[in-house]
Amino acid sequence: MAIGGRATNPVVAVVFVLSLWISAIPADAGDNNPVFQPCADTKIQRKDGFTFGIAFSDRDSFFFNGTQLSPCDSRLSLASKGAQLAVFRPKVDEISLLTINTTTSFAPVTSGGFMVVFAGRKYAARSFPIFVGNTSYVVTSFTLVLEFQKGTLQNLYWKRDGCASCSGKSNFVCLSKQDCAIKTSSCKGQGGSVDCSIGIQLTFSGTDKHYAVLNSWYEVSNLRQYSLYGLYSNLRDSLTSQYHNVF
Repeated sequence: MAIGGRATNPVVAVVFVLSLWISAIPADAGDNNPVFQPCADTKIQRKDGFTFGIAFSDRDSFFFNGTQLSPCDSRLSLASKGAQLAVFRPKVDEISLLTINTTTSFAPVTSGGFMVVFAGRKYAARSFPIFVGNTSYVVTSFTLVLEFQKGTLQNLYWKRDGCASCSGKSNFVCLSKQDCAIKTSSCKGQGGSVDCSIGIQLTFSGTDKHYAVLNSWYEVSNLRQYSLYGLYSNLRDSLTSQYHNVF
């Protein structure tokens, strides 16, 4: 497996059965970050590319002796548990919409139903496992914040809007008063016609290696009452636009 023309870290290659598309690309102009492996350490500045991974498995797979480890840690033995991986390289401090195609061979339901975002080795950062889907419901819209201190990734946070984006819409179900979900039976590949691909709105906070403040999270924090895909009016055939025709 290669990312941006470079071999990935051997641990990643061993740990995962990779079946998702990879959107990491070679460095663009202004990108001075030479690290393309999600299981490697780096310091970033604004406008650099930053590579991280998203692992899909069941919740317990991300824990070893009661402690959550990075998916880069081989002690998790994720390969034997059918875990799968997506890798991205967005530009630092730009608001991005990441998508993971679930209309082909990949489905969160058959891959454990939870996902963890991760990057780094010595400074291994990982998000807590977040529910994506099971045989009853699928969550397709997420907001993720990458927090850096002096250019080193420290934390990855899932931000939830308490179902504000689907309030009053009968086609959605609010799970645990936190996440908007759609019935799994309505999704393509599960007997339905809706594209239930995963969309992750990505933002940044903290400081880069030159102490410049990363502001993209603050730029969208006041817009969280809107649907994730409502922020991207140029996207055609958005996921949420299909939900009005379901059930």
